[in-house]
Amino acid sequence: MSSLPLEGIRILDLSMWWSGPICTSYLGAQGAEVIKVESIQAPDGFRYTATLPGNDWWEFGAQFNSANLNKVGITLNLSDPKGKKLFTELVEKSDVVIENFSARVMENFGLDYEVLRQVNPKIIMLSMPAYGKTGPFGQQPGFAYTFEILSGIAQVNGYEGGNPSIISGVGDVIAGSHTAFALLSALEYRERTGKGQAIEVAQVEACANMVGQAISEFSMNGNNWGRSGNRQPGFAPHGIYRSKGEDSWVAIAVNDETEWRSFCKALGEPMWSRDERFQTMEGRCEHQDELDSLIETWTSRFGHYEAANLLQAAGVNAGPVLEVDEIVEDPFLEGMFQEMTRELIGSHKYPSWPIKFSGERILQRTVAPMLGQHNEYVLSEILGLTDEEIQQLEQDDIIGTVPIGARGTVETASK
Repeated sequence: MSSLPLEGIRILDLSMWWSGPICTSYLGAQGAEVIKVESIQAPDGFRYTATLPGNDWWEFGAQFNSANLNKVGITLNLSDPKGKKLFTELVEKSDVVIENFSARVMENFGLDYEVLRQVNPKIIMLSMPAYGKTGPFGQQPGFAYTFEILSGIAQVNGYEGGNPSIISGVGDVIAGSHTAFALLSALEYRERTGKGQAIEVAQVEACANMVGQAISEFSMNGNNWGRSGNRQPGFAPHGIYRSKGEDSWVAIAVNDETEWRSFCKALGEPMWSRDERFQTMEGRCEHQDELDSLIETWTSRFGHYEAANLLQAAGVNAGPVLEVDEIVEDPFLEGMFQEMTRELIGSHKYPSWPIKFSGERILQRTVAPMLGQHNEYVLSEILGLTDEEIQQLEQDDIIGTVPIGARGTVETASK
């Protein structure tokens, strides 16, 4: 694209882990200048996720590298008056501040909205406390797993008779998506009124917003949804079925009697397909365990793609359950992945954004920043500090490129 929708917008990103960073990465892909602010005292914890000992180990977190594309990165010790002063100077030249700390943190820094609006009356400050800033958990930290548990997501996920199941951190992505929407709305409001504002997105509430069907069912009918695995009430067959090969599966969903007849024909009309128990949707739902076992005698003869293709050709909803390595090459996702090269970790494929403007996909623009990689750019070109002032900040541990806790433990590569 010749120009991107958010060009000219500057975002100071204090958020860590996944929920805030995935939001700002998306905004950065659309042209915003996102300045990720960490500190050498407490870098983003995602840097350390699933890393191994070695040189510059804090740069090898796969999830950090994926969640922090499209940003420049600096370090500032906000607990030090010098670091705090530099941050407020950046606020004066920025449009948005975003953070996902527990509610007390920004106030403890002396950098809450009432302070920042005095520096820049048009600033938009977006906070993502885990459970909101008030209430019994207002001061508590939280992660995606706790959001999923408290919002009802875990309670309605899992197999019948089994335990509730979390969905591996997707609560962070849900919260990040709601946050992006709120922030874009605030930018539009400021464009029309000239007014900044403070926004709060309680992450557990964002997750609760995604279980509206279950909440409505209780509100209207007094029923708590149970867990049903991959089944869908009122539809059968509907599930994931073992296919040929190790840990290989195919998804199948039959929605009505026409599809059931097509399904049976695709399977060669086996004798069991004429069983009286399976002649109506109601009967198939009642005897779904027996039906699923019989279906697997057919699906287990074929690879997951082969079984899905045979059923799709017959007009039946089906698809292969893909491993991550298969996703990258799958024709349904053609053009979705782009290869990017980052110092130290090399070239890897990353998913781009599932959005096209006038047929042109929004792509990732830059790889994730190394710790403090853009200190000089931000402090010199945006704030106008001299080389000597920047060197003094490094000597005073206000900025840096190596976590304090890692000093002396590894040999660091030159950056």
